[in-house]
Amino acid sequence: MHRFFLTTFLIASAWLGLVQPGRAQGTIAYYRPDTPIPLFTSGFAQYYSLDMDGDVTPELTFSYSFQFLGVRYEAHNRVLSEMLPFPSQSGVPQPLPAGFPLGATSDSGDLRWFAGIPGADYDTDFYGLAICVSSGCGGNFLGQHAYMGVEFERGGAVHYGWVLLNVASHYPSGTIEAWAWETRPGVPICAGAVPEPSTWALLVGGGVLMVWFRRKRNERRG
Repeated sequence: MHRFFLTTFLIASAWLGLVQPGRAQGTIAYYRPDTPIPLFTSGFAQYYSLDMDGDVTPELTFSYSFQFLGVRYEAHNRVLSEMLPFPSQSGVPQPLPAGFPLGATSDSGDLRWFAGIPGADYDTDFYGLAICVSSGCGGNFLGQHAYMGVEFERGGAVHYGWVLLNVASHYPSGTIEAWAWETRPGVPICAGAVPEPSTWALLVGGGVLMVWFRRKRNERRG
């Protein structure tokens, strides 16, 4: 009897102990739709507004047509972008690999948190992901399955998040596959980071183990 409880306690303790360093991951809000959200049309411009944090106010608006796939940053939100050479004041969203750190210190080299050109026309203030003209197609996200880094405001505080995009290599179209954001204001998040199992989930798992071991013991006793 004592050996059974000791064994169960050690297994549950070890299991819970493994997740202690990763508890901060539990503060990530993550959403992956059952079907990727399409950004495609063979005609003129259409739009899709993405509400990352579910507060009914979109953080980003995507525009897509037979020639152009781009994104607009709503309110004071910013996207990690590759800044164009001087004297341009503009930037284009930069595709990021999994694990790329997104936070206040993500500015590095030509990468900057960019909110758009001040005073630009709201209806045309979209920044290109993929563009196709008669001479061919281009754009940083063209043919990329990569992350977009997003900085947005919620309740007057700054939050960081990511959006996973899959963009075609031969046409200005793509899909939104998933997104996530760090619920703690000002705390960085890595591109692709998702919540880890909670301590409660692991406690439940430990309870299942205890029941299983007890059942096995009773079966051996007949």
